[in-house]
Amino acid sequence: MDIKLVTTFLDVFESRNFNRTADRLEVTQSSISGRIRALEADVGAQLFERGRAGATPTPAGIRFEPHARLLIATWDQARRDTGASEDRDRLLRLAGQFSLMRPVLVDWVINIRARDQRTAVDLQADYSLQIIKDVSLGAIDIGLLYSPQYLPDLEIEQVGEERFVMVSTHGQQLAHIPKDTYLNTHYTSFFRQRHQTLLPDFSNSAISVSFEGIAVEFLRRTGGSTYVPLRIVEDLASTLEGLGIVEDAPEILHPIFTAVHSRRRHYPDIVQALTVLKETLNTSGGA
Repeated sequence: MDIKLVTTFLDVFESRNFNRTADRLEVTQSSISGRIRALEADVGAQLFERGRAGATPTPAGIRFEPHARLLIATWDQARRDTGASEDRDRLLRLAGQFSLMRPVLVDWVINIRARDQRTAVDLQADYSLQIIKDVSLGAIDIGLLYSPQYLPDLEIEQVGEERFVMVSTHGQQLAHIPKDTYLNTHYTSFFRQRHQTLLPDFSNSAISVSFEGIAVEFLRRTGGSTYVPLRIVEDLASTLEGLGIVEDAPEILHPIFTAVHSRRRHYPDIVQALTVLKETLNTSGGA
């Protein structure tokens, strides 16, 4: 099977439009149509319904999608392993929750490489559901996430806690925080429930977001108050004048989990990477 066909399928699956995929891959629309027809011939099933509204995955296309992602991941790893340079002899594929990207995942990779320069790392950021899916399919070696899904073939372990604190440009006491400029964050259902329990008066704000990066951007542009991970507060305060922790606002502690496929749990490189992760979390305030 031509791996280019699988890559094209995944792009159309995401874009739902042959013309849009053609623009993104910088080929003609007829080339995209030809690739999809060739792939459909290979798998023996129609993968998309073509229509004026675009390209809608068929039931067969929906079933093929996780296999396509695994094919791409396997091919990429095989290519990197086969073509590895003399000073690289192993590849770790790591994925983390978007809000953990800064700085935990970067610190983790730096520490892995400091421990063993012969390990190459493929680092991705995604949401919990996709990370779990990729780990279960074997496309990712270790997932670091807030909200695990407990599947039979996965080893899920809590490795620390994220400390979320309220920060504000309006003052350091909860009584001084205006509700009309408060930005509600619902990073996960767990976080949303804890926030509702601890701060019911602040849980119906005019704006709510689910990603820490968006919350930070609102703070930069308009000021206000919101919850962010404690680990980013120092850097954030250094670039945003007047920002500080609201001292009497309750902290929200959120567990951090790893997900590893049970078949790989005892691989030496994965065991070492998990050990380094725990050390990283302990030194960066996440455990």
